[in-house]
Amino acid sequence: MSLHRGILLSILVWFVAGAVASAQTTPVLRFEQKVFDFDTLSFQNGPIKAFFECTNISENPVQILEVRSYCRCLQVRCGKKLLQPGEKATVEAELSTERLNARQEHRFTVLASDGGEVMTNSLKLTGYVRRD
Repeated sequence: MSLHRGILLSILVWFVAGAVASAQTTPVLRFEQKVFDFDTLSFQNGPIKAFFECTNISENPVQILEVRSYCRCLQVRCGKKLLQPGEKATVEAELSTERLNARQEHRFTVLASDGGEVMTNSLKLTGYVRRD
């Protein structure tokens, strides 16, 4: 009998933990576009600038904590760091093409929080840089 209670208790704990994790991963920002495809261009036509608009979809103010790039050729920034509910902001990404060639895919993240868990939003620029 205690084995069955132990199994039942384990299943209940697993279910509750999953429900809590789901509740904590509710997005706080909505991005209208998550991928910017710059198609094909010559490296001499760079740098490439892309703008990603986001909206605070939380019921609370959202703090944009950090905009993080993983490549030195991609600079990212966001001018507005605190968004009230329903307010919009623009994240700017600038890709230097001087040393690039062939197919490109550059990801970056926007870390934001409405006072709860820190949420990660993954965005990217993609396209082809050719050497003439």
